[in-house]
Amino acid sequence: MLFSTLSTAMTALAMVSTAGAIPTWGRPVPRADPKVAELLKLMPSSALPKPVGQLKYVVLGLGTQNYTCLSGSDTAVPDTTGATAVLFDLGTALSKDRYAQFKIGSLSGLALSFHSKPKLLESYFASVQYPKAGNHFFTDKTPTFSLQNIRVANNQPFPLAMVKKNLDTDAPPTACRGTTGEGAVKWLHLIDAGTSKGGVDTVYRIETAGGNKPATCKGQKKTFEVPYAAQYWVFGPA
Repeated sequence: MLFSTLSTAMTALAMVSTAGAIPTWGRPVPRADPKVAELLKLMPSSALPKPVGQLKYVVLGLGTQNYTCLSGSDTAVPDTTGATAVLFDLGTALSKDRYAQFKIGSLSGLALSFHSKPKLLESYFASVQYPKAGNHFFTDKTPTFSLQNIRVANNQPFPLAMVKKNLDTDAPPTACRGTTGEGAVKWLHLIDAGTSKGGVDTVYRIETAGGNKPATCKGQKKTFEVPYAAQYWVFGPA
């Protein structure tokens, strides 16, 4: 599945003229279009709780899920230590795209196809107006989504979601299984941990691709990373 996605991506790249389309990456991306909220009707369904509030941003993360095997036992299960990812703004462009419903399910697998060539992916995403929006990382043990490239009004804080897991559910069997067939990480419902700001408080991790940990530590290093991609649908008060 990953290789078919890569073939599709390369075809798309060949069709897109990027001349003059690549922005300066340090420049804030445009404020999210109010029509992003209308994408809610296209949000993939799952066993996770129904969203409350307003859909503010749809971003795609490309990075790694991070694990450790410190016990020295081959039969031990790897511990999860967090994740890091670059976030791209999908919602602004998809909210104006008549074909959005057909693209949502394929973008994570496409991005993972370029995990080893991030600059190529950035160039392609720039050409289709999915600019860099920020970063995902862990603050201590708190999942953090910093949308520092999103332009905000009146010097208000940029959107910063600091969240904790509420519920999870397995990725659907059709999800991209990753670079080595390891499987897609679970879909998550993440809620405010008490320190979010900038009008956001809830994050759904959906449309995951790759990133799953092996069943045991056999053959693994003490610390290791597994490439993944996922969409993060970010909500806040209406």
